[in-house]
Amino acid sequence: MYRAVLLVFLRLSAIAAPAQSASELKARYGDPEVERFLVRPGVKLMARYASDRTACEILIGPMRSIIPRNEAAIYIRPEVMTEIIEEVLPEANRGNLLESFLTKSGCNEIETKEYENVTITRFRHKCDLPNPEIEGQAMIMRRSPSCAAPSDKLSDATRP
Repeated sequence: MYRAVLLVFLRLSAIAAPAQSASELKARYGDPEVERFLVRPGVKLMARYASDRTACEILIGPMRSIIPRNEAAIYIRPEVMTEIIEEVLPEANRGNLLESFLTKSGCNEIETKEYENVTITRFRHKCDLPNPEIEGQAMIMRRSPSCAAPSDKLSDATRP
């Protein structure tokens, strides 16, 4: 009986609590520091902005819940990741390539390319080859004066 009453109470309280809309949150708290976009089916892009609204950090990866839960790992195809990175930051806007390196650990890889204007880091998981979905996520970090002192890093607020 107690469980039934509790269940009814929880359902009624969920109905009575109005959902917050994006415009209500913006009116109350101002422009968001971080936004999440759906750039392809099942692929998200999150951006952290500087005070001048420059996208300082961009994280691209498979769509997952914002609430941490025990989910199976999801990966995407490398050509899809490359296509999105090129859309977001064409090669012409990156500056000259300064250095490139690849770190391998078991069947995981982290590829980092440092350009004059940005650093692009890509995580790949190659344990399930020949499965073509091996890209876990990519991080683009812009080098600009407005991005020099972030309050919090996007990478600290997300999980791989």
